[in-house]
Amino acid sequence: MANSIHHKKPKRTCTKSYSQYTSFKPFIREDFNQRCGYCDDLDIYNGGSRGYQIDHFKPHSIAKFNHLKTTYSNLVYSCPYCNRAKSNKWQDSEGFIDPCDNAYDIHLQRCDRGKIHFKSSQGKYIHRNLSLHLKRHELLWMIEKLQRQSNKLDELIELLGENHPKEVEILRTFRAIQQKINNYTNLFHNEL
Repeated sequence: MANSIHHKKPKRTCTKSYSQYTSFKPFIREDFNQRCGYCDDLDIYNGGSRGYQIDHFKPHSIAKFNHLKTTYSNLVYSCPYCNRAKSNKWQDSEGFIDPCDNAYDIHLQRCDRGKIHFKSSQGKYIHRNLSLHLKRHELLWMIEKLQRQSNKLDELIELLGENHPKEVEILRTFRAIQQKINNYTNLFHNEL
């Protein structure tokens, strides 16, 4: 089954203007849901806001885009992996797609295991040039999925309470397994 790359589509809402693009970081972080606009990795896995960067979608190092250096609509909240991979690459047609654009999901998708796949030649260009094939994107997606499942188990145990002891016992067994998995994900998180 195919899924969107983003848990929640990023958007740009800031109407302020600054002389330094780094001043936009709190706004861009919020608008991008604390996730990389390109791969959707949550920023907590790279040190939060301090570990994430601001990418210039259209690279300001290219003369014709220099005027966009502090233009909010040209900024993307980015993990260091995607930002370094993209660098100042640019192709006017069949190149990168702004992750806030709905077309992003037409060319890229995420499978049920969390792996990012391309669906077109343009998607292939993006996938290759952002290194979206990296296993870390799949693993981080899985960690988040496990965390949501863990939260759901807690909710079910609370909901059933003592009125359903057999069901609660089964859920607590699953919860114990989940806690072991959480220990491994914490180790993974610390290694990042």
